[in-house]
Amino acid sequence: MKIMVSVGTHEQTFQRLLDEVARAGRLRSSDQWVVQYGVGSFPDDVPGVLTAERYFDAPSMRRHLEWADVLVSQASPGNVFGALDAGTWPIVAGRSRAAGEHVDDHQMRFARHLHVAGRATALTHPTSLLAALEAEDRRDPEERLAAVRTGRASAIRNQRKFRDAVWGVLGCTP
Repeated sequence: MKIMVSVGTHEQTFQRLLDEVARAGRLRSSDQWVVQYGVGSFPDDVPGVLTAERYFDAPSMRRHLEWADVLVSQASPGNVFGALDAGTWPIVAGRSRAAGEHVDDHQMRFARHLHVAGRATALTHPTSLLAALEAEDRRDPEERLAAVRTGRASAIRNQRKFRDAVWGVLGCTP
């Protein structure tokens, strides 16, 4: 499987997720990985890692998303909707306030809502990454692609609604 990982640009590390990615990479040596690790750290001895960098610019991010089968990521709207737009299934974990990864638990709530809506696979904890990847191995690729298409269409509709609502609050039209 081709797996992209992104913890975004947040100033607090998401080392719990990066550690699980490294563990999964060592156990799944036939996978190919592209890793964006931000302010955290990522070991250079994980098999199958094609590149591991602190940050990707926008064109690189898009190229990696289009290459990947799945995105393993923090539960941020930009990453999730970017993945769906690129045809890639998101597997998301929310950053935790208690773990010092964010100011609150909004990403955990967002991940649950995405999962319930069928728009992503939510990890209840980063340690469930391996099981989520194994489930994707068993999933019919056409079923995954259909779910991505549905998620993408929903995201586009909701983006329009959001844009219209914001402009309405401002008393303007786009």
